[in-house]
Amino acid sequence: MTEDERKSEQTKEKEQHQDVELVTWYKKIEIIGINIKSLDKENETKRLKLRTTLMNQHFINELDKIGLQLIRITAGSIFSPGLVVLLEPKSQQSTKMLAE
Repeated sequence: MTEDERKSEQTKEKEQHQDVELVTWYKKIEIIGINIKSLDKENETKRLKLRTTLMNQHFINELDKIGLQLIRITAGSIFSPGLVVLLEPKSQQSTKMLAE
């Protein structure tokens, strides 16, 4: 197996892992009751970009319970109306520290 083949195989495995993680977050957010227009993951920051029509304090609290921290809420553009909610998964270390 050449090095290029190994690198492409590792890239495919990473993409599949990210897809599984994104689908998991999608299901958790959907269970809360948030109307999801789209859910994307930023590659550099590993933050989630949620497009939705409604976001209130109840949903923010529920997102916090499932392990997502609110970073920013912005209005959508003319071509994509609604809200763009930037979320970041809470780190496992901070969760462990709070439990102790």
